[in-house]
Amino acid sequence: MTGLRRTVAGLWVLCLICLLPGSAKAAARVALVIGNGAYQAMSSLANPVNDANLMAGKLSGLGFDVIRVIDGDRRGFYDALTQFGRKAQGAEVALVFYAGHGVQVNGRNWLLPVDAQIQASTDLPGQAVKADDLLEIMEASGARLKLVFLDACRNNPLPRSLSRGTSNGLARLEASAAGMMIAFATSPGDIALDGTGSNSPFTEALATWIDTPDLEVRHLMGRVRESVYRATGEAQLPWLNEALIGEFYFGGRSNDTDANSSHSSANSSSVAPPPQSNETVSTGPTLSLQQSRHQPAPRYAGSLCNITTSWHGNWQVCASSVLDPQYGNRYGALNLLDGNASTAWVEGVGGNGAGESILIAFDRPRLLSGFDIVNGYAKNRDIYSKNARLQTARITLSDGSTQTISLPDSMRSNRFAFGAPVEASWIEIEIGSVYPGAKYTDTALSEFTPVFAD
Repeated sequence: MTGLRRTVAGLWVLCLICLLPGSAKAAARVALVIGNGAYQAMSSLANPVNDANLMAGKLSGLGFDVIRVIDGDRRGFYDALTQFGRKAQGAEVALVFYAGHGVQVNGRNWLLPVDAQIQASTDLPGQAVKADDLLEIMEASGARLKLVFLDACRNNPLPRSLSRGTSNGLARLEASAAGMMIAFATSPGDIALDGTGSNSPFTEALATWIDTPDLEVRHLMGRVRESVYRATGEAQLPWLNEALIGEFYFGGRSNDTDANSSHSSANSSSVAPPPQSNETVSTGPTLSLQQSRHQPAPRYAGSLCNITTSWHGNWQVCASSVLDPQYGNRYGALNLLDGNASTAWVEGVGGNGAGESILIAFDRPRLLSGFDIVNGYAKNRDIYSKNARLQTARITLSDGSTQTISLPDSMRSNRFAFGAPVEASWIEIEIGSVYPGAKYTDTALSEFTPVFAD
């Protein structure tokens, strides 16, 4: 029976490997980022969604093609793994970051989708994702560097009836393939903290250090380990298992002048610094975006797009979702450009709207120097506090450059200026993490106005 179970459990991975198109063009850096917190049949977690959005923004800024899954159910989890496996084929770097519930049963690790219903250990193969399968996908991809970050060693959410065979934290995973590194938020068998702030201690430390120039990945994890150990009062110690060949620098090396430096060519698993057209995350009001040729505007549902006409020209304004009208109020994207902070765009999906976005497409390329934002639903202080507001957001321009910004929890208008004007034909803002509303989970934005230099 043991051999049969292993055979059946491996069929999904085998089928996925067979689906990978060998002729597909591989991305240089590809990442799968998952944040699961809104569990339906077990204890919810406050920070995994924030953790995933923070890391997705960081990795995008470092040149990664990011597949992001927020509160993924089983279908969403497996679909994302399939997409990741295809994109990771032959990649320079393939990375997985997972924040959410993970459990160890009989020495095997399982990652739990938000709709998992676990009443017996026999439910796990059909309800959860085996961590070993994830490693097998990465190994099958042939990526030169394979990095796994698991912030999943939180409290065990399984029922007491399943106590036999379960253990605290996660079991040790072996980096059995050359070029692989596995990082746990804490030591095998220990429990990691979800954190009292907006992010877990592990993710906060990782995001702090990951884009530091000249910091090799093993030294990076040393900094993360030290930061977490101190921040948790020596209660949590991240753990690393690696079989890396050569060196890798997320933030690049200051003495590398091109992707074919002598250091990179000398070590088969070394990876060049990130492309300069993708910028690192900024938390201040001055952004540094570089321009290249314009890319087509992202596609939105036609029913959620409108044309606005002003002395600036005819602009197309689109939203990924809009809250249905309530009490005579409408929450469409045009509210962002009406100069009235008493109106707002409000996203219309379940949860806090992480990943929802707004697009403003100009009728011709314009010289953009920045933008003004009025956060939240700024009609009055009471309505502002009742609704969620943006804490971080990802800004993307038509030249492909991206930036993650941090917004103050304030009703005042804030200006974010680029270091130098950038020619752009469209600008997009995507919700990252949010300040929670006192009454509603809906996330609102009152004004988002481009500022031009031409």
